[in-house]
Amino acid sequence: MSTNNLPNLKDVSRVPEELLPVLHWWQDRGPKTLMYVGITIAVVMVGYLWVARTRANSENAVEALAIAATAEDYEAIAASGTAVAPIAKLDLARNLYAAGDAEGALAIYDECLADMNEPALRDIATVGRICALEALGRIDEALAAHATAELAIVNAEKPHYLAAEMLLVKARLLCQKGDKAAAKATLDAILTAKDGEPLAAYKSQAERTKAMIEAYAPKSLFEKAAEATAQ
Repeated sequence: MSTNNLPNLKDVSRVPEELLPVLHWWQDRGPKTLMYVGITIAVVMVGYLWVARTRANSENAVEALAIAATAEDYEAIAASGTAVAPIAKLDLARNLYAAGDAEGALAIYDECLADMNEPALRDIATVGRICALEALGRIDEALAAHATAELAIVNAEKPHYLAAEMLLVKARLLCQKGDKAAAKATLDAILTAKDGEPLAAYKSQAERTKAMIEAYAPKSLFEKAAEATAQ
C-alpha cells in the first residue's frame, strides 16, 4: 500500500467510523499524552538510577563500616550521607570515648541527638552522652541526663537492651556522689535477675561494679588541690 492510500489525519472521510473516536482523541490529546509519558519515563529512569547509585553507595559504606578501625574511617562514612552514616557517627563517638577523648565523644553524641529521629539510635546516643559526662567528671549533669532518660529505658514496659548499661552507669554516678548505699541498691535489679532474663547476662559486670563501689574512696580536698597544682 502506498502512502497516498493512507488516510490523512486531517481528512477523516476515509477513516472507518468505528475508529473515529480514537482519531479524535489522538488529535485532541495524543501529542500532549506522549509528552507526559516521555516525562514520566524520564523521571522513572532518573529515580531508578538514583536508587541504584544510592544502593551501591550504601553497600560500599556498609563494607567500609565493617572494616573501619580509626576515627578517620568513621568520619568518612559518617559524612557519606548513606543509610549507615548515623551508625558510623555513633561508632565515631564510641571510638573517641575509648581513646580518652570524652570531650570529642560528647560533642558527637550531642550532634546525634540533635539530628537523629530513630529511637534506637537516639537511645544509644543518650547512654553514650551520659558516660561521656561521667568521664569528664560532670557527675551532676550526668545524673540529670540519666533521670530524664530513665523512664524510657530502665522503666520501659518491655525490657530495653540498654537497661543494664543505664543501671551500671547510675550506680557509678551515685557512688561518685558519695551515696554508696544507693549505688549498690541500684545494682540489685541485675544481681537478683533470674536466669534467662535480659538483666541476668550482666551479673558479672554488676558484681565487679559493686566491688568497685565498696572499695571506692573519694579524694580529699587536699588530694584534689595537689592534683590541680601538679597540672
